Amino acid sequence: MTVRFDAGLVERVCRAATRSGGGVVEVVTDRLDGSVWVRLSSWRQRGEARRALTAFGLSSRDGSGDVTLQVTGWDGRLLRRRLGSLLALVDDLGGEWETTVELAEYCYDRRAVHGLEPDPADVLADVEAILRRAVPLPHPVPAVTDVDVLLELIDAAEDTYERRLAEHLDHAERAITRPRSAID
Repeated sequence: MTVRFDAGLVERVCRAATRSGGGVVEVVTDRLDGSVWVRLSSWRQRGEARRALTAFGLSSRDGSGDVTLQVTGWDGRLLRRRLGSLLALVDDLGGEWETTVELAEYCYDRRAVHGLEPDPADVLADVEAILRRAVPLPHPVPAVTDVDVLLELIDAAEDTYERRLAEHLDHAERAITRPRSAID
């Protein structure tokens, strides 16, 4: 499934990046060149949106002297970096089982206050949030220049990453729900 570049995509990425989406004021498509213009509510939110667009693989530049961005479309270099980062995440989750257990035990102990058992769902949410914030150095990727091929490879890598992350969360759940005496 190839993700189409349009105003809706740009708006979703920008809203997700600007905490609760309140930073996006207006999104319009330039009928002459097909680029998308986004007006944000502050300079800070413009910076957050631009970083998110870049990480997603979309090329953008600052508007003229205000809090707007012009998003011009997919950029193969940015997409290759995104793919390389995803491949690194998939690779990292390929065998880091013990570090996931240690992380789960740490999150469990941090939530265990005054001898009360923490809710496993809260502990797993902490573990997932930490794992999702990991930003590895990208792996080298093939010199693919076709945007559609890159987007398909990214989609496959994202699916693999989500599957491996779910396996790690299952592993973490088993670690924190087994009897505590079995851990010591």
